Amino acid sequence: MAAIRGEHLRIFIGGVAVAAAQECTLHVQMEVEQQSTKDDDDNVNRNNPTSIIWDLQSRGVVTTDPDRNDADSLLDRIGQTVRVEFAMAGGEKNSVKGTVMIAGEAIISDVQLTAQNKQNSTYQVALTGIRNMLTDIRDLITSNQSGLITADGHQLAAPHEREE
Repeated sequence: MAAIRGEHLRIFIGGVAVAAAQECTLHVQMEVEQQSTKDDDDNVNRNNPTSIIWDLQSRGVVTTDPDRNDADSLLDRIGQTVRVEFAMAGGEKNSVKGTVMIAGEAIISDVQLTAQNKQNSTYQVALTGIRNMLTDIRDLITSNQSGLITADGHQLAAPHEREE
């Protein structure tokens, strides 16, 4: 199995790479609601998946690159809904979008700029997903009476089994 090196994964906003990124992070979390009834034993809880929440973050060096999403363009769009992709990258400066791993709509929810004496200025950006599911994984993860299942049949979460 070949590993994917960090420099080959990028965040793209509107199809354009986030400029001069030093790192990027995708966080996906399944929200689970615990339920129990008077009919259940004291130590039985039903864990029901309710939604998937997700966000993306990137940190990098402040640049002025008109062909990419730099700190200024991110500041200009704070609070706006944007199309984001977490994708393989290639080309000059890893700026060309390749295979999209996960994509969806998100709000640019946080932009921070840091300027320390005698160091490169840096930025951080956070994008908060606004859809329950990431659009490009809807075909990968489905829900039915058996729980959450991937396209290859792997069960991610199962409902509590009831005795008849």
